[in-house]
Amino acid sequence: MNAAVRIETMNWSRFTMDEWLKQYGAYISICRMRGGDAPDRLEVNQIHWLVRENDPHGRGSYGKFVYLQISEFEASHIEKMLKEIRTFKRICESAQVAVELYFQKMIRGLSLDQLDKEFVLSRSSINNMVYAGKYYVAGHDKRLRIE
Repeated sequence: MNAAVRIETMNWSRFTMDEWLKQYGAYISICRMRGGDAPDRLEVNQIHWLVRENDPHGRGSYGKFVYLQISEFEASHIEKMLKEIRTFKRICESAQVAVELYFQKMIRGLSLDQLDKEFVLSRSSINNMVYAGKYYVAGHDKRLRIE
């Protein structure tokens, strides 16, 4: 009955806040592509790369590709952190919009022009709100570091 219990802890200093969100975006993309089961004898990253490169919307550039470097355990902690921030009761409505724009930019890998088309705001407004959202999240969760 002396079974060793391994307790896994989250190392938030491993990545910056932006990198954690990009890694979470890559994790979500790969989970969507798996469809519940991993493909036979093919690396998921290869399939993800092929789909991104053949995307007719032009989102598959070489510089934006993120290799998945986080575990399911780390992804679940990021998901908990996102849920906590999104459901925080004392955040004002404009800050919620800024935080959500920041999350959309980092997790989905959207450019300012793509955000401009999706959310009907000017490019400069979106840029300012993404910047404000980034610093709100950094102030809300002290475990995260920014560059």
